[in-house]
Amino acid sequence: MKKQDIKTEEKFMSQNIWLSISTAMVCLLLNVYSLIKHDNEGLLFVGLGVSFYVVIVIIYLIKGGFPLKMYFQYAYKDEFLNTIDTNAYKHLSFAFVFCLLGVLYSNDSIPSDVSHANMAMFYLGIMLLVYGASLLWQNRD
Repeated sequence: MKKQDIKTEEKFMSQNIWLSISTAMVCLLLNVYSLIKHDNEGLLFVGLGVSFYVVIVIIYLIKGGFPLKMYFQYAYKDEFLNTIDTNAYKHLSFAFVFCLLGVLYSNDSIPSDVSHANMAMFYLGIMLLVYGASLLWQNRD
């Protein structure tokens, strides 16, 4: 593998780290906001803010200069980066199982007005946060 390809994949992984962490923060903030405020008008403004965030992310991805085929690869060509990515997916699955067990264990203390959409946003936010933090932790050198 050429050195330039490795640098491109490292830059791509760095982009994935910050994208997953920032998306996780948006999901968790949207989840907390919808649990605290129960008005649809405020949720509309938050949804518009999230839409604006998604547009900025798409522009950022387009301006990143990466080929489109790189976004649809399932594995990195570099063995070291592929190992880091595989470990991050293992951490993600452990976090998801612990979240499910935590919700199952504390089922009685969860208010009944928490919707399935809120729980799905919570799971998605936690999984993205763990994936990004795991990549960041393993890629710290």
